[in-house]
Amino acid sequence: MAENNPSWIKDWIESVASGQATMSQRKRSSIDAHGGLEIAIAAAQARGVHLVQLTDDKGAILVAASLRASNRG
Repeated sequence: MAENNPSWIKDWIESVASGQATMSQRKRSSIDAHGGLEIAIAAAQARGVHLVQLTDDKGAILVAASLRASNRG
């Protein structure tokens, strides 16, 4: 993975969109270092995937990609 190359973000989201994973997580700091959350959000929207930010039990901020999202109004 090359520095500042966001292609892995698109590959990560594509693996969820294609059904290879129902949900997958990446560290927020890694996403920010390789193009930023805006690129991840755009890639997710283009593939019908939803992103949500989570905090794990060690306090690390994660971004999860999922095909399912709650429909809250």
